[in-house]
Amino acid sequence: MQATVEEGKGSAHEEYPVSISWVQKMQFIGRDDKNHAIVIDTSPQSGGESTGPTPGRLLLMAVACCTAMDVVDILIKSRQNLTGLKVLARGVQNTEYPKYYKEIHLKYLLKGVGLENSRVERAIKLSEEKYCSVGATVSGKARIFINYEIQEEEKEK
Repeated sequence: MQATVEEGKGSAHEEYPVSISWVQKMQFIGRDDKNHAIVIDTSPQSGGESTGPTPGRLLLMAVACCTAMDVVDILIKSRQNLTGLKVLARGVQNTEYPKYYKEIHLKYLLKGVGLENSRVERAIKLSEEKYCSVGATVSGKARIFINYEIQEEEKEK
């Protein structure tokens, strides 16, 4: 890690759009430049109070949400009648420090009317290989495994 003193070029708000502020014990508040906030914490065994997701869980959420946004966008543009999407995520961490994620498993649960497997697979693949910046960032360290299920819904009468 390199320590540097930065000369003032602009406001810290402009240069660093995300901040983390310590509250107590292991609880932090994360904010972005739009003032959206999230509580981040850890378990009592690690000195926290479990008042929010851990940083590792946030990473899994970020990967899942990034790809979910891509898949929704691609399927809507492909004129697929998507009515619901949930992405489940779990990770397998290294046993030694640093305990990075070696594997990230994503399971897409899609709901819709007449969703085509080929379109769903294409949307997921495009997200994984081209659009999801969060997945691309972690894929150098973690292998990402993907599967999906489609639940057919009935057409409205």
